[in-house]
Amino acid sequence: RQMCIRDRWYAVWVRSGQEDRVLELCKTFRHYHPDAYEECFIPTYEKYRKVKGQPTKQLAHLLPGYLFFVSDHPQELQKLLKRIPEFAKTLGDDDGAIPLYQEEVEFLQRYTGDERILKMSEGYLVGSELVVTDGPLKDYQGKVMKIDRHKRTAVLELEFLGRKTKVTVGLEVVRKVNK
Repeated sequence: RQMCIRDRWYAVWVRSGQEDRVLELCKTFRHYHPDAYEECFIPTYEKYRKVKGQPTKQLAHLLPGYLFFVSDHPQELQKLLKRIPEFAKTLGDDDGAIPLYQEEVEFLQRYTGDERILKMSEGYLVGSELVVTDGPLKDYQGKVMKIDRHKRTAVLELEFLGRKTKVTVGLEVVRKVNK
């Protein structure tokens, strides 16, 4: 059977706040299992935060508590992960890791690109309706749960990893137009 792209993407759950440490350990232990993965990453999003009164661009985890792997060898990936003490679990069943759904892979590829960073988007409000004019969310059709103009973020609701998930993204709302 020929592998399709979705058969190569896996999610691993780790304790929130430990993602960067586990990512580094995966890179450190990779020499034991060189075929374990092609890519290991934490998808991030751009956000602004005031530092000394100036808006400063920073990166934050898009899906806290998860690492993602692109691998043709899930058994080797599993062996690598067993070496990592902080590792929690691969999302899967008794037979091993289950690949992400095609829509999940497409979301990550489309919105975070090769850099795995969801860049800032820009838009405006017409009443309570959001119109995104620039950035990766320009054609986004999903549900926007909340917009925080002060923090320059929006909370989206996605179907991800088998459940509804709230994801914070960077969004600059430049103006509000009354209907």
